[in-house]
Amino acid sequence: MHDSVILDELDQAILHALQLSPRAGWTTVAGVLSVDATTVARRWRQLREAGTAWVTCHPPLEPGTLFAHLEIECEHGRLSEVIRTLCAEPWCVSVDLTTGARDLLVFAGARSYEELAGRVTERVQEVPYIRAVRTHVGLRRYTDGSRWRLGTLDSSQVGQVRRATGERPTGPGAPWRELSDEDWAIALELGRDGRASIPRLAEVSGTNEAKVRRRLDRLLGSGQLTLRAEVARSVSPSPVQALFFADAAIGQLDHRVALLARHPEIRSVFSAAGPYTLGFMVWVTSLEHLHRFEKQITQALGLRVRDRILVLRSAKRVGHILDARGRSLGHVPVDLR
Repeated sequence: MHDSVILDELDQAILHALQLSPRAGWTTVAGVLSVDATTVARRWRQLREAGTAWVTCHPPLEPGTLFAHLEIECEHGRLSEVIRTLCAEPWCVSVDLTTGARDLLVFAGARSYEELAGRVTERVQEVPYIRAVRTHVGLRRYTDGSRWRLGTLDSSQVGQVRRATGERPTGPGAPWRELSDEDWAIALELGRDGRASIPRLAEVSGTNEAKVRRRLDRLLGSGQLTLRAEVARSVSPSPVQALFFADAAIGQLDHRVALLARHPEIRSVFSAAGPYTLGFMVWVTSLEHLHRFEKQITQALGLRVRDRILVLRSAKRVGHILDARGRSLGHVPVDLR
């Protein structure tokens, strides 16, 4: 098993290439990195088997899909039990153990406001040992973890990957539409393994390979489905994760977000309905880096940070169950139906 303390240069280069094009062929990746395809395939297999890196996808989007952050307080001594229960829920996309005024931060999804309200007021309330829940509904996702890059490849290599794979900007392209059972079957399998083969996707969706290719092209081209290559935080060059909630004038929000998203530390940016207008997740190299980053963006962008949440451990990330080192142990399909 390939299990180093940090990813070596070739591991990082392979992962960066897959961040650019998650389903790129090994021959393509090998050509960009000037190594042989067998070596690339072997390295990736070792990383994936160790749970160090993997390719997954966001839950598929439909008209009306929305997401929220749930701040959860637990009874003393019962945190592990609450984490296990919430990680098993298919609508809990991610579950993080955090600092501050909450014990857990859950990124939850639903297909409507009614479904979200039902899950918060009914399902969450049924979970033993939860003491309090506060909900922040997201209004718009400007960018997400699929756009975060390791930064290992140079600009020439990045261009080679994009040209070789025909990478195009993600949606909105084709209009969104309601998803069929076959679409959901494809999405759920890609959540488990974003590099699942076309024959495998045809098998799980009960359709033929030509239809799978067309469906996958439509889902990715419209932006309803987004693939992403992930890495365990313990081996990432940026192992410190934090979420900021800030205020920005509504009229200046788009401009502020555009400037914020340029920073390589940014994992995701979203606007929210509630006491804060803006939220953003960052991955940085150290706590000192985190402090410098906050000082830089508040001074440069005129943001007022209202709360900062340090993620001590991720128990679940986009459906993948993680161990204490952030390695993938398994997968709970993110199914919002």
